[in-house]
Amino acid sequence: MTDAPILVVEDLHVSYGRVQAVRGVSFEVPRGGLVTLVGANGAGKSSIINAVSGVVRPRSGRITFEGSDITRTPAHRLVKRGLVQVPEGRQILGTLTIHENLTMGAWHSGAAGRVAIDATYDRFPVLADRRNLPAGSLSGGEQQMLAIGRALAANPTVVLMDEPSMGLAPLVVDEVFRVIENVRESGTTVVLVEQNARRALRAADHGYVLASGEVAHSGPASALLQDARIVEAYLGIE
Repeated sequence: MTDAPILVVEDLHVSYGRVQAVRGVSFEVPRGGLVTLVGANGAGKSSIINAVSGVVRPRSGRITFEGSDITRTPAHRLVKRGLVQVPEGRQILGTLTIHENLTMGAWHSGAAGRVAIDATYDRFPVLADRRNLPAGSLSGGEQQMLAIGRALAANPTVVLMDEPSMGLAPLVVDEVFRVIENVRESGTTVVLVEQNARRALRAADHGYVLASGEVAHSGPASALLQDARIVEAYLGIE
């Protein structure tokens, strides 16, 4: 990893009408790292990810990606630049085939996209075996793999993952986290939003604990896991 962070969020504020979802959040993501944002429902995690990925426009603040200000850049342009989100709830297109879903992920990449799709099939053999079936025929865990694969087909530099373990059985959650760690090991930077705070912190280098739209605590992920006060207040009893 280089010293310069690949992604910097400064004093981010996000509002929906009169409701302020994010209040002055700042964090940095090192190139090649795995950073997690954890907290309870309503803590502002998804709003942060949606602002970073260009899905929602922040009220104020600054977002920098690879040294360039992207605060007002729309999502489709960020995908072309290598900043890709795996959305909460997967949001696959169930009536399209698995291959068509992956092709949509690689829409901007040309020949490189076709190579990335082949690499995705190598990573997820279950998708390769069923590539011509409707995506809606997959189980919840398989759909999550497809959502991750669709993002990887875009050849991202940074992947933003929003609640990838939500609603999945424990064994499937294990597989999802194996995939996340493998993506990071392959050189792709990962920003992980998770309600499963303990599991996310075990996988991450650095963590930010969110409460009511603000950063309540931050530090090396291992240190956050070992702080009894943080565990009792924010992570719960395992």
